[in-house]
Amino acid sequence: MGEKAPRCWYPILMIIMCIRMVLQAAISFRAVPKAVHIVLSQFDAVRNQKIPCHKSVTRWLTRIGLYKLNHPKEWAEDWALIVDNSVQVGIKKCLVILGVRLNKLQKKALSFEDMEMLAMELHDESSEKNVCQALEKVQQKVGRVVMVCADDGPDLRSGIESFCSKHSVGRVYDTIHKIGTFLKKRFESDSDWQAFSSAAAEAKKKMQQTSAAHLMPPNQRTKSRFLNIEILVRWGIDIMMALETPNHPDKELLEQYCGWVRRYKGLINRLKQFDLISKHVRQHIRENGLCSNTGARVEKLLGSVMELLEFSFEACQYAGSLIDFFVEQSKIVPLGQVWIGSSEIIESLFGKLKCLEQDQHKGGFTALVLGAAACIGSLDVKIVREAMVNIKTRDVEAWADEQLGTTLLSKRRMALGGWRKKKRSKKTGQKSAGVSIGNAVGF
Repeated sequence: MGEKAPRCWYPILMIIMCIRMVLQAAISFRAVPKAVHIVLSQFDAVRNQKIPCHKSVTRWLTRIGLYKLNHPKEWAEDWALIVDNSVQVGIKKCLVILGVRLNKLQKKALSFEDMEMLAMELHDESSEKNVCQALEKVQQKVGRVVMVCADDGPDLRSGIESFCSKHSVGRVYDTIHKIGTFLKKRFESDSDWQAFSSAAAEAKKKMQQTSAAHLMPPNQRTKSRFLNIEILVRWGIDIMMALETPNHPDKELLEQYCGWVRRYKGLINRLKQFDLISKHVRQHIRENGLCSNTGARVEKLLGSVMELLEFSFEACQYAGSLIDFFVEQSKIVPLGQVWIGSSEIIESLFGKLKCLEQDQHKGGFTALVLGAAACIGSLDVKIVREAMVNIKTRDVEAWADEQLGTTLLSKRRMALGGWRKKKRSKKTGQKSAGVSIGNAVGF
């Protein structure tokens, strides 16, 4: 950004800086102009440059997102897909399909930069026809799809199964959701677990406005609670250890607000074993994916863990269920290939989208959903320049009209804000009449 830098580069660098502040630093759209001003004001060469408003940053983000969604994809024979739906207020469901070539997978957890945004469609219902057609459109764009990874939710199940059977594609179930399913089966009807989770919810209400707020239980999900059961389990483990520490600095507060946890010591010890098994399995699949001998590897991994600690019969049964699941999954993976075994990356993307939208997601989907597409892949000078040249704001508006139709906010204004328009038009009419009269008499 020196004084001799070509002027044509400055807008591109400004766009990249603003978009990265939003995507990588989680700065709100309204805060970006202030942050840019703080940065540029420190350098004489760019101190007087114009700073974009927050609306410009939002438009740039959606244009980049639409460009990444529509630009031609690499044609290959080894594409792996991750599929899921995102839901907000209203009936619309956003079907997102991410992809990556198998030969580009590395021995690490997937990141946004590794993936390609292959499809983003909004439907009133996630039917078998809609899901299958979306997957077939993706296959026509990229070449051959080898595998599809997704949870076993009813909104996706039939569509994915139809596509996979029709085109001889491997179907892999997301490890995280499968672990949640196993845990739900074992603990959903457990009276101790129900009492413990209810007591934790009540304790949180009592503690959040007190001096013991730093000790209170975490929030519990109302939907798919067993997907993040480990958060509550680890809180229980930490509280038990603190209660058993003689000289703990918060001893009085612990006894006053968390002494009830002692009643569930047996349950917490059981859950601790389940959590340890789940954690090792998740990390292994996240970093290594699925291969033809994953079942044997998971069995060896859990065997080494159980050698160090004494596990209950119930925990051993749980470990056996996971091993059996991965043995079955391994059978469909060709020898020498590594497949994706977890759809965590797409769940992270939906979380990123809600972070971008902030409170706006409570009003349903808008064109800002394209911000999710902007998160995927790289963000360099070439991509930004091509996005700004090839995608205009009117293109984003046309895409939003096609996919979203009338947004919930627009419907709300039409349904509940009509009286404001009438009142405003009445005032405007009176003012216009007065001006006309004044002009007529020569004022």
